[in-house]
Amino acid sequence: MIKKVLVFLTLFSSFLYADSLEDKYFKEFSAVGTKILDRYTPKFSTFKKVDNLLSETGAYKTLIIEVDSSKNMMYVKGKNEKGVKKLKTYKVSTAKKDIKKPLGVGQITSIALNPLWYPTDDTIQSFKKRGIDLPKVVPAGHKLNYMGSAKINLTHKVDGKDTFRIHGTIDEKTIGSYESSGCIRMKNSEVIQLVYLLNEFIDFRSMNDIKVVLK
Repeated sequence: MIKKVLVFLTLFSSFLYADSLEDKYFKEFSAVGTKILDRYTPKFSTFKKVDNLLSETGAYKTLIIEVDSSKNMMYVKGKNEKGVKKLKTYKVSTAKKDIKKPLGVGQITSIALNPLWYPTDDTIQSFKKRGIDLPKVVPAGHKLNYMGSAKINLTHKVDGKDTFRIHGTIDEKTIGSYESSGCIRMKNSEVIQLVYLLNEFIDFRSMNDIKVVLK
């Protein structure tokens, strides 16, 4: 009987912990104000515009995110029947020279602000060789959460792997260098601005109307 009570209390406390964790993340996301959310985000909230640039996106049928790894630059462009207009330019970090990087045209699958990080087994082993023990789930805001303030998941693949993203960083001094394992890194404030811009466009169009060109 005592064992049954202990099991029940353990399960009940776990349930309360999960619920409080969800509430914690809901408050964090609400404070940022996002409605483009990945599957780990518990609830929805209202998105907030940040500058006059965002109201322009409704004039375009297609939004293009172009990353030129030869220059480590990102160009965000709007396209309609009148032509193509460059909306934003960002300096980014791309893959190390000795790493096979994702290339070509793809799309966005999901977007999250203040994200958790789920490192791959290969990444965990790579960190372990450097004397760093990565958890399987790295909390938002953790000193080892390489996603930074936002992550944008892409459809691009390399050798069957589809774990490539545009995301923030834990070290903005590296922006502009060949530093990543294939992802595109941005300054945290700038990747948030990009997410806001994408959300504004999706309000008028859809995520399928966003093209990501990596070259």
